[in-house]
Amino acid sequence: MLQIMDKITDNQEQRKLKERLELEPLATVDPVAYSDEAKGYFAHYGLDCEGMHTEHMFGSFESGDFTLAAHLYQPAQYTATVVLLHGYLNHTGQFKNLIRFLLENNYAVAVFDLPGHGLSSGEKGAIDSFEKYITVTQDFMRVVKDRLKGPCHAIGFSTGATILIEMLLENIAGDFEKIALAAPLIHWTAYEQSKGTYKVYKQFTDKIARFHRKNSSDKEYLVFNKTQDYLHSKHLSLRWVKALFDWNDKIDPMGPCDREVLVIQGDKDGTVDWKYNMDLVKQKFPNAKIEMVPGANHELFNEAPEYKQQALNLISDYLKIR
Repeated sequence: MLQIMDKITDNQEQRKLKERLELEPLATVDPVAYSDEAKGYFAHYGLDCEGMHTEHMFGSFESGDFTLAAHLYQPAQYTATVVLLHGYLNHTGQFKNLIRFLLENNYAVAVFDLPGHGLSSGEKGAIDSFEKYITVTQDFMRVVKDRLKGPCHAIGFSTGATILIEMLLENIAGDFEKIALAAPLIHWTAYEQSKGTYKVYKQFTDKIARFHRKNSSDKEYLVFNKTQDYLHSKHLSLRWVKALFDWNDKIDPMGPCDREVLVIQGDKDGTVDWKYNMDLVKQKFPNAKIEMVPGANHELFNEAPEYKQQALNLISDYLKIR
């Protein structure tokens, strides 16, 4: 698979990979007949589950104009299903550690690549409105409830948490019994200053090169993310930036939500403005349980072992609460 992945250097090659993987609809996929390309993709990103007595369904589902790539992991026995929503410019591979942890703790797992991310269709990293993210999440839940048993919980990381925040504030998160927000993206670092930068850039381009920030203290993860994660977006879409500005304006006047949610945040996170974000979370979710992980950066589930394990244990403890 590394030979295949080494060829993926631009959007055209990524499209070729999608074609070689021959994604079938999740409703009809045969989980024991994957191609060598698909098996190689699983191995490269740590998305296989050999030796875990788990059925892995990998395929696609439709939502509006999008065809989304998705994974369903169904253990022989499980207590609940956990739906994962990944961060911006990333994809399902971001969750390999969390997926394995949940499977080892007897949960089924459902996860998909957001529009414009990973193996899903859509302009790379772009979106006009976060409402589209919510729509595809709701459509995915129809697939999940058809194939996996409940109750269903949700864990959103960064932009994935942003999606869940609006669903909670809009009172449309009823599919989820428990919700965890990990390093939620509300404002990023230097958010207000970036509004001026955005106005300048948008006169000349619709995207800018991504700056690889040190968002984890796990050196192996950082190297893989920069040099071997060929499905990782390399550019920041200004359409997406505008959509996040609009999203913040939208939720600002919304009233609070009394749902109990878990929020996990590292205090060395340089990607998001976590102090502002935690203040807003407290305002919007007065019953939120906020857990800080001292020393942890943004990528909580891809951090150095001592920080990653703390985040995973917080998830485990929260999901076990009756």
